[in-house]
Amino acid sequence: MTVDFQKLQDEVSETRQDVQMLIKLFNQLNQSPQQPEETLLNVQQAADFLDVTTATIYDLVHNRRIPNHRPGKRLYFLRSELIEWVKNGRRMTTDELTQITASRPTRQTSKQRKSPNANA
Repeated sequence: MTVDFQKLQDEVSETRQDVQMLIKLFNQLNQSPQQPEETLLNVQQAADFLDVTTATIYDLVHNRRIPNHRPGKRLYFLRSELIEWVKNGRRMTTDELTQITASRPTRQTSKQRKSPNANA
């Protein structure tokens, strides 16, 4: 049985590169900042998070349409409450609305309630 040392060296080199790449990816995952849901956000951060302007945030606060916290004069938002607020604003799809309306009994119009023999 013969061993091809060049092929063995190439395989070891390729394996070493793969391991180094995996270590680099693992380190990147561990270093990426994980934002807990209880993160406190200021107005600008909330606007960035929701992808709206700060004026929109102030308008939503003024009209009491968005959950917020105001200790003193400062305005803050909890990331988890903003996520929940967005989830609660979900609108149904056309298919969902069709299923709901199809399952409800239909109303009869006044013309449908009249019997066909009523005019006789």
